[in-house]
Formats: sequence, C-alpha cells, structure tokens
Amino acid sequence: MSEILEAIAQSDGDVRGREFVGEDLSGEGLGHVEFEDCTFRGCVLASARLERPSFERCAFEGCDLANVAGNTGFWRDSRVEDCRLVGADLHKSVLVRTRFTGCNLSYVGLAESKLERVSFTNCDLREASLSQLRLRSRLVLEGCDLMRAELFQTRLAGVDLTSCNIAGVRMSDTFRELRDATVGIDQLPDLAGLLGVKLR
Repeated sequence: MSEILEAIAQSDGDVRGREFVGEDLSGEGLGHVEFEDCTFRGCVLASARLERPSFERCAFEGCDLANVAGNTGFWRDSRVEDCRLVGADLHKSVLVRTRFTGCNLSYVGLAESKLERVSFTNCDLREASLSQLRLRSRLVLEGCDLMRAELFQTRLAGVDLTSCNIAGVRMSDTFRELRDATVGIDQLPDLAGLLGVKLR
C-alpha cells in the first residue's frame, strides 16, 4: 500500500504533517480526505478521484495531477509549483491565499470557484475554464498564457493582464469581464480581434 493511502487509512481521512515523495496514485479513488501541513514531491495523482478534498498549508512540488477529479475542494495557504494539472476538474472549489507557479493548467476546470488572494505566475492556462469566478480580492495573473481561456461572467476589474497572452479569450458579447482590467498597448490587436475590427 502506498504511503498516502496508508496515512489516509490510519488517520480516518485527516492527514497532518506528512511528506510524500514519488507516490503514484493514478486513477485511485481517495474519497473525502483532508490534508494539513503536508508536502507532496514528485507525486502522481493523475485521474485520481477525490470527494471535496481539503488542502490547508500544503505544498505540491513537481507533481502530476492531470485529469484529477477534485471539484468542490478547499485550498488555503497552499502553494503549487511546477506541477501538471492539465484537464483537472476543480470547479466550485474555494481557494484562499494559494499560489500556482510554473504550472501547466491548460484545460483546467475552475468554473464557479471562489478565489481570495490567489496568484498564477508563469502558468499555462490555455483553454482553461475560468467562467463565473467569484473573486473576493484581486486575482494575480503574471506571465500566464490565457489563449482561448473561458472567462464568461468573471469580473477582472483591477487585474493586470499586461504580462499575459490573452489571444482568443472567450467572454460575453459585451466584453464586460475586461472592464477596469489593465492591458498593454501590444495587446490591442488581440482585443481588436475579439471585437472583429482591424487595426492599421
């Protein structure tokens, strides 16, 4: 049995203060589990299934969480670095003071999630589902690729997008999602393309 599964079994799903290295739980069903003060290094949870998972003061470093099913989860004071979350289903989750750095989050599902003081730095968010996000404080997007990301009904007021690729982002016909967001002069061609106009 893997160390993670053993820790879950021994703690009745409330795992605290553990470090896991190189664990492979691909496709496993973990049920409802709460992790607190845990570190995951080089672990593989691709296509794993979690029911309302909770990660408090946890760290993920170089892990593979592609296609993980972890919707309606809770993340607080956690960091995710150099991880792969392609196609992960995290919709309707709550994320508080959580940082994603150097992660591949293309096709990730975060729709209808609540975000408070969350940052994405140098992340791939191409075609990510970021619709109807409820932002309790300013979202930080720095050096991210948002090509063709879905932003329907997500208010980006106060968000600085100048360092991001916003080509082909998908939003409402009125583009109200971008109202009071900051964009750069070099991004005007991308915005013009959304409006269906040509710049000369």
